[in-house]
Amino acid sequence: MTVLDRRNIRAESRDRRLTPQLDSFLAVCVGLGLAFQLGHFFEHFFQLAVWLSGNYPWVNSTFCGRDAPYMSPPVTEAVRLMGEYLFPASDPSRQMTMGMEILHLIGNGIFLATIAGVFYFIPSRWVRYAFYIEGAHICEHIALTLSAYYLGKPIGLSTMFGQAPIWWGKDAAVGYRVSFHFLMNLFPMPFVAFAILQGWSAGIDGRSEPLDAKHV
Repeated sequence: MTVLDRRNIRAESRDRRLTPQLDSFLAVCVGLGLAFQLGHFFEHFFQLAVWLSGNYPWVNSTFCGRDAPYMSPPVTEAVRLMGEYLFPASDPSRQMTMGMEILHLIGNGIFLATIAGVFYFIPSRWVRYAFYIEGAHICEHIALTLSAYYLGKPIGLSTMFGQAPIWWGKDAAVGYRVSFHFLMNLFPMPFVAFAILQGWSAGIDGRSEPLDAKHV
């Protein structure tokens, strides 16, 4: 790439920037979104750890067994409130199911928007890979939410199209689903982290040359 090419890339990058105030606001939103995703990821990590340890009596009595996905008390309360607010006439089971699916959809929507925000500042192919993975993940959550609403049970890859409990039993079905979503939350994160570290080392501040410009 010639010096002239680099100058043209910098000029194009500057042209598509917002005002400094909006850039700063977006940077704060991206930072909050990344912090949110870390909390979201550790919720899934702990959920998987509880399921893997669910046969131990202390884990079973303190958290839950392997026949139900563990949710921390704040998340459980948020799910309950969401379900009661949106579906006041439904039974508690449907309220919890819909509350869980809707909150997961919102959470992954936040992460997808965060990845898009990272790409705005660091237009790297690594961020695009993360966006594709998380885009597939949010499609899964859209399918789970819509099928739970219209058909009464979540249907998607993470439930083997609703057949996992029938084929494998409830314990294995729960383990498959929590493992699936743990991995889908894990996979995009190294790509985003690598792009941020690469951008940091290259001095990317939202006004200089995009990384991997020839791949964008």
